[in-house]
Amino acid sequence: MRHMSGVAAGYLMSVTLVRVLPEAVEQGGERMALWAVAGFFLIHLLEHGISPHFHYGEESHTHSGSAITGVIALVGLSLHSFMDGMSITAAMRTHSGLGLMVFAGVLLHRIPEGATISSIFLVRGFGNRKSIIAAGILALAALLGSMSQEYMNIKLGPVLGLTGGLGLYVACSDLLPEAQKEKGWKSTASLLVGILIFIAILSLAPHQHHGA
Repeated sequence: MRHMSGVAAGYLMSVTLVRVLPEAVEQGGERMALWAVAGFFLIHLLEHGISPHFHYGEESHTHSGSAITGVIALVGLSLHSFMDGMSITAAMRTHSGLGLMVFAGVLLHRIPEGATISSIFLVRGFGNRKSIIAAGILALAALLGSMSQEYMNIKLGPVLGLTGGLGLYVACSDLLPEAQKEKGWKSTASLLVGILIFIAILSLAPHQHHGA
């Protein structure tokens, strides 16, 4: 799972800096960078403000009030998943090849995230069945987020700005520290693999300018 986190971090960091943030600016102007800052802060709030004692990756110790904190962690990660779904739909609507890239980034970090919530539920005594249900709730939240674009009618620029902030936070604050728990060159290798995957997808789905 630490190797997967490194791959996801490399890919997510690359797609955010090279494609998502420039697309956000193209859609809504330079002020979309402020939406990226807001997205960065919002994810920190969801994971560490709303969810006390949150640990990305394998949960290995308990805290007082463990059952309640497990549910709160699920709420925070579900909101995060909802934003992931919004990100995919917004990226697809740019008609610039970005949809495939964002989908791949979300897919890569959903695996460690599903393991995280399952681990949190297991260590807090919910059992195997409820741990699987918790992971399923995250998947459902992402689906609802993708559908919400049809009803909320939010402009693409702000959504992509938020996506950029979310991507940078998850890559650098959640995934990369987990990968760096591996000793030696392994975390560096996994990070490089993620970057190379992005380059490969970039060659398959080059940026298409609007109206082209």
